[in-house]
Amino acid sequence: MKRYTEKEYKKDELLAIIASNLELDATRKQQMETAYKAVNDVLSSDEEFFKGYEITVYPQGSMLIGTTIKPLPGEEFDLDIVLHIESSYLNHTPTEIYNALYRVLSNHDTYKPLLKKKSRCVRIDYNSDFHMDILPGCIITINNSRLMIPEDERRLSWSRTNPKGYAEWFKEIAERNKNSFLLQERYNLITEAKIETEDLPADVYLKTPLQRTVQIVKRYRDLFYQDKDTSKTPAVSSVVLTTLLAQSHDGGLSIQNALKNAILKLRNLSDGYKLRKEKFAVYNPVDNHEDKSKRENFTDSWEAKHYESFVSFVEDLEKKVFAFLNNEIDPIIYKDLFGNGFYKENVQTYIKLEERLKGNPQLEKLLSGNAFTDSSGNINTSTGVQNGRHGFYAES
Repeated sequence: MKRYTEKEYKKDELLAIIASNLELDATRKQQMETAYKAVNDVLSSDEEFFKGYEITVYPQGSMLIGTTIKPLPGEEFDLDIVLHIESSYLNHTPTEIYNALYRVLSNHDTYKPLLKKKSRCVRIDYNSDFHMDILPGCIITINNSRLMIPEDERRLSWSRTNPKGYAEWFKEIAERNKNSFLLQERYNLITEAKIETEDLPADVYLKTPLQRTVQIVKRYRDLFYQDKDTSKTPAVSSVVLTTLLAQSHDGGLSIQNALKNAILKLRNLSDGYKLRKEKFAVYNPVDNHEDKSKRENFTDSWEAKHYESFVSFVEDLEKKVFAFLNNEIDPIIYKDLFGNGFYKENVQTYIKLEERLKGNPQLEKLLSGNAFTDSSGNINTSTGVQNGRHGFYAES
């Protein structure tokens, strides 16, 4: 195994601080949780259709897998919600469950002026910084998270999905080698050395390299398409990016390693289309229907313009990511990849932390392997249990 250089290590910590500040804050998350729980209560009290069934309303996508990012200024956060109806899809039609959902909400004074019909979901636009898309679905089999949902805007046929299964798939990949993550080891050392970190974002050390990579790539996706006509240059969807990034992840210990693997995966697909017009498909990884044509395909609506947009995005992303990884902290390179927000705050937080770590005698003892921890948890040089030598390593 190869030892990380100090430069590589510091860059990982800075990436974690940046990604943590990109994430939705706790207040917004609580506001959204309150919103979808309120919808659950309204639907559960319906006497006409939903009363006879056990229903659950829960988030899917980034809220479920921990990869949310703040919307760009002037944009709204898209909160994707599932209405899980514990009744076999064989007992209903897609139109029936969609219309039942819309009827209940349109008869409610709070939601009526906020509703919009979308192709497969009903949107509640809160006229603030988020809207909620509610996707209704019925179970396929009992005691299973797989659902059937309306196929398209005609709502004449069913399509398969499995939000909870997808989240479990993503989490299993993200948490491989969890106890050996570079930043997890650093967090353990900082905790042992009792170094003050109050002004750090609360979860800076606690997200996995894959989660951070998804947040970073999605942020640049938003910046890349911000001023483009997406009817001609369609933005790459979050679910496509998230799936491809998870499939590229090899269980590496650092955000930098995860980013490099992600770029390699995306570039291989991009080059396949650019050079040979190879159109790839991105299927739901937890949909194993024996008939491939019936699996949930996240790129089923892609046309030539979608693939061309993907190529442009990936080529630009590669340049920006490697410029950031291969250079010292620079405001221009930072803003190229992350936009204008939080540059000064992120760098100041990073510098403060490095100052606290530099010359800290307890941390130096831990790193050298010459420290002991006594029964009270205090680090010293003579009594208690000797701590093993710590080092930060990259994959060989």
